[in-house]
Amino acid sequence: MLLSTVHQAVPVVWYTLIHFVILLKGIKNMTMYKTSLAFIFASFLSTIAFAQIKFSDETKKYIDYNDSIIVFKNALLIDGKGNAARPHQTIIISNGKIDWVGDDAKAIIPKIANIVDLNGKAIMPGLVMLHEHMYISAHSLEPRYLNLKQLPFTFPRLYLAAGATTIRTAGNVEPYSDMNIKRDIDAGKIPGPAIEVTAPYLDGNGSIFPQMNELKKPEDATAFVNYWADQGFTSFKGYMAIEKPTLKAAIDAVHKRHLKITAHLCSVTYREAAEMGIDQLEHGFIVSSDFAKDKKENECPPNALKSFGNMDIRNDSVKNLIQFLIDKKVIINSTPAVFEGYTTTQPAPSPELLSYFSPDSRDFYLKLFARVKSAKAPTDYDKAFANNAKMEKMFYDMGGLLTVGTDPTGNGGTIAGFGNWRAIELLVEADGFTPLEAIKIATQNGSVALGFDKTIGTIEAGKSADLLIIDGDPSRNISDIRRVVFVFKNGVGYNSKKLFESVKGKVGFN
Repeated sequence: MLLSTVHQAVPVVWYTLIHFVILLKGIKNMTMYKTSLAFIFASFLSTIAFAQIKFSDETKKYIDYNDSIIVFKNALLIDGKGNAARPHQTIIISNGKIDWVGDDAKAIIPKIANIVDLNGKAIMPGLVMLHEHMYISAHSLEPRYLNLKQLPFTFPRLYLAAGATTIRTAGNVEPYSDMNIKRDIDAGKIPGPAIEVTAPYLDGNGSIFPQMNELKKPEDATAFVNYWADQGFTSFKGYMAIEKPTLKAAIDAVHKRHLKITAHLCSVTYREAAEMGIDQLEHGFIVSSDFAKDKKENECPPNALKSFGNMDIRNDSVKNLIQFLIDKKVIINSTPAVFEGYTTTQPAPSPELLSYFSPDSRDFYLKLFARVKSAKAPTDYDKAFANNAKMEKMFYDMGGLLTVGTDPTGNGGTIAGFGNWRAIELLVEADGFTPLEAIKIATQNGSVALGFDKTIGTIEAGKSADLLIIDGDPSRNISDIRRVVFVFKNGVGYNSKKLFESVKGKVGFN
């Protein structure tokens, strides 16, 4: 248990006013006086605003810390920038923001504060995950009619419990559900991460999902983007069957609205999308059709995965494509956890993971797992997974911006929370990154990709107090990322264990 000492003799609002009134008495210069007075007023309003945040009774069940001023002492600090972890650090948080970070010995601790001795536990930035969904793959009677189960109750809790304080959804099939979940979280009605909500998929003729709109011509894409942007959606995603003219129209319309667009492509190559000005590409390189044999314009080649897996990535064409993407400032988002689910080398699901599924969702997953594991290795997926990992590392080492996400779809076993952790572990196990590099990819890099790096992604003074407290050291052992104790979002501390327990046996029901 964490040791907590509370020092709250008077309300923090009055403390703030008294502190600065005393300060003003020593100011003789009128300009300094006016500046200080303005600062006092701003601080007063900030404190009041923080105090006025109200959570529902349901959300309060999972909050263990909600202090205007909180101080973490004796922390092992992992800053999210890739720097070595630093022991014996103090982090001072005021009104949901990080006020000060530094050595314990140099800390000036406010008299009115909740002081938490972390006893050497690690503290790191909240995860910023960029390929998330509020649904999972479920049973289907026929491939064309894949059942995608919306999970508005369980998934927000799982994301937050595992340490994802900010997520970007990557396309959805129930757009208003996603938007309403975001609004409820922001209002404190339900626990969950901050959500950057992506509009429904931009897809073309022959979509694999009946839930998706099929755009017939470029004008359809322009109208689609403008409609959903007007509804408040801040991100867009092109999908496999979209054609070049339609994707170009979508990119132009998105950028005209000063928003961003990513894509899971097949009919369009990575090079073609980069030439059009796309911001990001999903799933690393494993879904790219750039190296497929007999690739036809605006068609998804049936042999793309096999071609990719059998390719010698030492080929100059690979390096040239990577360099082209970097030059065009295209971000690559890695989603290794979902593709591991199609490999024969995937580990068996743990009893803990399975305990969170509803009976039907668990059975669906286990049947697919057994089918994949029974295949003769190496399969096309085994080979493609290995090549993708190497190319992601090449992209990063050559200077590209690599981010990471979960994509809770696939064989039904990649779910929010647990999938976040596995994706980060695989950056180390499969791609060959160091734990510190993997953490940077999952925190700072995600914030840069979203354009939020001034406010989240690293532990620095002035940024939002989005933090994970971990009973371990993920900078040395990346699997310690699973040992989350508390998740702080905007300075409010949620109990990870309580959040997990609230959805046990329910994933698949809701």
